Amino acid sequence: MANKNPLKIVVGVVILILILIILGLGFSQKQVNVLTDKIEYANGDTLKVKVANNLNESICFSSCYPYYFERKETMAEWRSYDYSTCPTENLNEKCLEPKQIKAFELVLPLLQKGAHRIAIPACVGCNIQEEFKQDKWFYSNEFTIK
Repeated sequence: MANKNPLKIVVGVVILILILIILGLGFSQKQVNVLTDKIEYANGDTLKVKVANNLNESICFSSCYPYYFERKETMAEWRSYDYSTCPTENLNEKCLEPKQIKAFELVLPLLQKGAHRIAIPACVGCNIQEEFKQDKWFYSNEFTIK
């Protein structure tokens, strides 16, 4: 009987770990993922971005500034480049339904050398052509401008 107790404990621990892993995977997928195709670029390169909506509701993007570039200032601080005021009415121009993926390409403007990311403001649960009201930010992976 004494030999069965350690086996039961090991089996119980393994089952508990598996349950925690499965729950962790489920929670991590309930987000919006923003990924670039590479981790290193030069100014003028074409950057490819993929946005995957893993939320249970749609997300909509601004007609004026659907994304921003941010530069890493310190280990925990990111700073957005200066952008002008929106010259037109800012609407929800494109929306991404749950489980949809959107990809786009852009030519990198003149950015400072160093670590960068793309910041995407989004309106969650909004409709296309309504006034854009940013209520969440989604960020890409970090990439380097050389």
